[in-house]
Amino acid sequence: MVMVDNETTGYSTIPLLSSDSPIKAPIGTPSHHEHDGKGDCCKNPGTGTVDQAKLLEDIFHVAKQGFLIPVQDIIDNLGISVLSQFDKDGNTPIHWAALGGHTHVLRYFVQIKAPLEIPAKNQLGAQPIHWACVNGHVSAVDILLQAGVSIDSVDNKGCTPLIIAAQYGKTMLAGFLMGKGARLQVVDKEGDNALHWAAFKGHCELTRLLIYSGFNPKQKDNFGQCPLHLAALSGDLMTVKLLCEQDGGDIDLEDHNNNTPVKLAKGRKYAEVTGYFDSLKNKRTSYLPAFDFKTIFFGPPGKTKGAFMFLILATCCYGYPAYLFKVLPYTMDFQYLHILFVLNTAMMWYCLIKAHNLDPGFLPKNVDEYDQALRQVAYYDEWKQGQNPLSRLCHTCRLVRPLRAKHCRVTNRCVKHFDHYCPYIYNVVGYKNRHYFLLFLYGMLVTLLTGDYFVWYMTKHFPLDIILVVGGVIMGMFTFVTFGLSFFTTYQALNNVTTNERLNANRYEYLKDGNGKFHNPFDQGVVKNMKEFFHLKQPMELSSDGSISSTQHSIV
Repeated sequence: MVMVDNETTGYSTIPLLSSDSPIKAPIGTPSHHEHDGKGDCCKNPGTGTVDQAKLLEDIFHVAKQGFLIPVQDIIDNLGISVLSQFDKDGNTPIHWAALGGHTHVLRYFVQIKAPLEIPAKNQLGAQPIHWACVNGHVSAVDILLQAGVSIDSVDNKGCTPLIIAAQYGKTMLAGFLMGKGARLQVVDKEGDNALHWAAFKGHCELTRLLIYSGFNPKQKDNFGQCPLHLAALSGDLMTVKLLCEQDGGDIDLEDHNNNTPVKLAKGRKYAEVTGYFDSLKNKRTSYLPAFDFKTIFFGPPGKTKGAFMFLILATCCYGYPAYLFKVLPYTMDFQYLHILFVLNTAMMWYCLIKAHNLDPGFLPKNVDEYDQALRQVAYYDEWKQGQNPLSRLCHTCRLVRPLRAKHCRVTNRCVKHFDHYCPYIYNVVGYKNRHYFLLFLYGMLVTLLTGDYFVWYMTKHFPLDIILVVGGVIMGMFTFVTFGLSFFTTYQALNNVTTNERLNANRYEYLKDGNGKFHNPFDQGVVKNMKEFFHLKQPMELSSDGSISSTQHSIV
């Protein structure tokens, strides 16, 4: 995908209907009049014969509007061959019905065995299934697939329905097509696949879905551009960040025209993206770590053992030797404090091992419910009401997510009662290990507070020891961080809410009341909430009617 004068050469938009939105202002809309449904309006006065030219004009209009009965009347008069006629822009009535997502009309076309794979007579040569993908009509696409239309049909630019869905940012349709078996490795005639297009159009969530589903973020197109180059051209900062976090996300990689993502972003004058690239370069060339509260609390992005190994090495190679050789010999009078320190240390390490090794609540993958939901999606009435019956499907794990579950970007798995990913335990914090994580925080906090006290005591009563002072400064910082984590984790346990739900409450409808304000339906009071947190009672789940129950509900 090469850039010339801020436009793409060979940009395969489907369909090229107008300079505006394809559904709002398509060109080639034939002149028409209101069809009375009986055909009498199209008869020549005096003769009573049908005006075939007028009916031919009307077939495009009524198909576009989804008027089934007039469509049937016109076909009864002119025959099924009328559906193979083209308007002045080379499109058939079947294309217009697919673009509007008129499932009742499409089912009628299937019933009368209309030519559903007919290509348009224009430069793109798009089929009706491509037009259905423009507006993300899952039900229309499903009808065409069930009628035998190939899921990997290509237009004259080599674009498949999946690539079209990516061009227009139709995340749910893309997931639906991949779930139905669309080939991921297909590229258009310029070597761009669905991931390239999603990145170029700045569709961050769709880009994330495609990466999770197996697309290679390092794959280059015919111009040597990888998705990061195209994301830089889009100017969408979230998409750029997502691709930079992937392994091999090289911001200095040159394409065939010697353009790097940095150079492309600067050429488009995207200040936010350029600033982000500059910060990445500064981090890579700096010998000092950046002071970032988010990194301190939640660790660096991505699945790295750095934070986990730092915790172990700092404790075992510095903390305990300093305690044994520089503190213990001079504080033997604090016997009870030392006993408490040893017992707390044993508890802390036990909880760390459990939180690290335990399954946090990974949900089973490739469940039958997922396939059943995809098969039934075309018949959901919620599509007509603006609701999305696929919103709880995870197309990466191929499952129906229960409420409170979320797909973890780091582990690439859906987790029951997802809280967050913690690099200091090198695991997700979820339903099955959250209590061990909280107890580990308590143990770590007691350890740090004890260490702080010993450092203060040794500094006050003995000559200054630089090793203890440096250790005291580091422990003081982590004491502050651990106290904050312990406080907020305890607060959330008392209120039966997860970190993910607290930070992203606006995304979840089940956490809103009738006025759209935050409301936690899982809060049962402090005692019951803590019993549920420590697995002393079954977790409460929200049923489809908004009531609380102890069973899971799916959309199937």
